[in-house]
Amino acid sequence: MKTIYKILDDKNKDGQWFEAYEVAEDFPAVYGWTTIAPPESMRYPKWEPGLNQWIEDKDSIIDYLTAENAELTSRVDMTEGALLDLADMILTR
Repeated sequence: MKTIYKILDDKNKDGQWFEAYEVAEDFPAVYGWTTIAPPESMRYPKWEPGLNQWIEDKDSIIDYLTAENAELTSRVDMTEGALLDLADMILTR
C-alpha cells in the first residue's frame, strides 16, 4: 500500500488543500493527484503544480495569525483591566 494525495481546488472541512488515500502499490498515476507527501514542517501545505512541490499557504497562515493576534489582544485587555482593578483595591485600603 502507498499513500496518494488528491489535490483540491478549495480547502476541505479540515482546512487542508488535499485528501490522503491508501491505495495499492500498482495504482496508476492520475492527473490532479501526487505521491509526494506534504512536509511535516508545513502547517498549511498546498500543492503548487507549476513548481511540482508543496508550498506553505500564506493566506491560511495570515488567517491563523490574525485570529491568534485577536485572542492575545483580548487577553492583554483583560489582564490590564484586572491589574487596574487590583491597583484600585490596594490603593483604597
